[in-house]
Amino acid sequence: MDPNRLHSAGATGVPAEPPAVDRDRRVRWSGEMLVSALETAIALFAPNVSSINALNVFPVPDGDTGTNMYHTLQAALGGARNVGAGDGLQAGQVLAGAAHGALMGARGNSGVILYQILAGLAERAQDVASLDGRILAAGLRRAAELAYGAVLDPVEGTMLTVIRTAAEGAELAVQPDADLTVVLDGAYEAAAGALRRTPEMLDILRQAGVVDAGGSGLVVLLDGLRRFSAGVTIQAPTNQVEETPDSASMTFLDQVELSHGGDGFGYCTNFLVTGDSIPLETFRAEVSALGTSAVIVGELSAVKVHLHTGNPGTVLEAALRYGELHQVRIDNMSAQTRRLLDERAAGGPTARPRIEPGIGIVTVANGSGLIAALRGLGASEVVPGGPTLNPSTEDLLRAVEAVPASRVILLPNDGNIIPTARQVVRLTDKVVSVVPSRTIPQGISALSAFNFDADLARNTEEMTGALEWVRSLAVGRASRDASINGVTVRSGEFIGLLDGELCAAGDDALQVVLDLLAQVEPEQAELVTIFIGEPAGPDLGARVTAVLHESYPDLAVEVSAGGQPHYDLIISVE
Repeated sequence: MDPNRLHSAGATGVPAEPPAVDRDRRVRWSGEMLVSALETAIALFAPNVSSINALNVFPVPDGDTGTNMYHTLQAALGGARNVGAGDGLQAGQVLAGAAHGALMGARGNSGVILYQILAGLAERAQDVASLDGRILAAGLRRAAELAYGAVLDPVEGTMLTVIRTAAEGAELAVQPDADLTVVLDGAYEAAAGALRRTPEMLDILRQAGVVDAGGSGLVVLLDGLRRFSAGVTIQAPTNQVEETPDSASMTFLDQVELSHGGDGFGYCTNFLVTGDSIPLETFRAEVSALGTSAVIVGELSAVKVHLHTGNPGTVLEAALRYGELHQVRIDNMSAQTRRLLDERAAGGPTARPRIEPGIGIVTVANGSGLIAALRGLGASEVVPGGPTLNPSTEDLLRAVEAVPASRVILLPNDGNIIPTARQVVRLTDKVVSVVPSRTIPQGISALSAFNFDADLARNTEEMTGALEWVRSLAVGRASRDASINGVTVRSGEFIGLLDGELCAAGDDALQVVLDLLAQVEPEQAELVTIFIGEPAGPDLGARVTAVLHESYPDLAVEVSAGGQPHYDLIISVE
């Protein structure tokens, strides 16, 4: 796929000679101009989200890189805007605000890497009034270093290659008389060239016939920035990029419990404080003492507060001593939370088990049956999420803070959520340990290994070891034709994934299941658990059970309604 086709539509080309009124933005950007540049880049990014999502390597309808990057960029823009406004706004301040916003809103691998990129730019632009080409090049170099450092096992042919090459292109473009636009052009051209070469570096991309999705998003972002520098106006889309349809399955009560835990009485108080040299630790200690479920994060110039309190007026008065208040929102959660929790108790099982007061467990799943299974095994909080619905850093942080325990184990249950989960560790005063589960079956296996009598370190070790006890199978429909790992797939066929790798395909779902099982030595398995998803036909569970009993009469098989989107079946083999 030609990366230039990805983002050329919907915007005019870069003019050879920009208007005189735009000449200043060619040379350097003030803080206010930087905010406008981000707005322009996001306006170009929005109509490309679906195209970037479609670059998913596997032919399943769960590509979400574009969505993750878009929402992370929106969070970055919000962070930049929160810093303030006006002609005196410094570029360094705006980049610091954007980096912080991206951190709190980061989703998936691409979102975390995007945060690292903005953090690198902010680091090199610290205390800088305006951004010029030289600082941009240095910032991109630092961004590449941080991005590579954020990935445990960096792989070339990915978003990492694109940001590194962009930094190299920017550095080559830096000359004594080079303005910002020249450096941006150098970064963009180098990044676009690297993107075109990603299939040469990563065989899985070559087999799928696509370029790297995260790298594509980065190229679109750079293109939007250079277009702003050259004086191009891009109309913001009239329709917002929405969450995937899966988000509709998140009931209001689940969201309330996720954000507010068991203390849903009183007032949920949210606001931003801006000021000069806010003593963050002193501020946090004073304000957090006035309520519960405190999430207080920020820097010297801006602090974001989330707090539950019986007296929000007292909280706001205390905060006013440190600076100006913005984005004040106060919600009375008591009556609604009580009523909804009573309804849940009346219509379903008794209160779900919680691991307290010692160690809490936060995990991630999408689908009512999967959520119920995880809660039944002792999960304190289940964050709605999974493929196409990656929770943000703040989503996970809120769940961790809502757990009534000072030590928390975090189970992401998706490889794309693991980097986001690791960001939470340094954002909370609680001791958080990430057990890197990549699938729902791994998460269930890890939960089964939890020992109430063991400490955090021992449980982390045992639960991590339990990830190897299980093989994870998934069966769904192919969203396009593909040939990967020697498996040829036609759009609409059933495909089978084994531990995340495409291993089988065909017209018959039952045969795909048997083909997958044949690769995991089912004769040695003790138990097969099947979770039926939303796309499955009404009798698929019964038919799979029958064929497994016929093929493997000694194998114990359990079937449950998972309710997960995208995949007809998720199968755990222990």
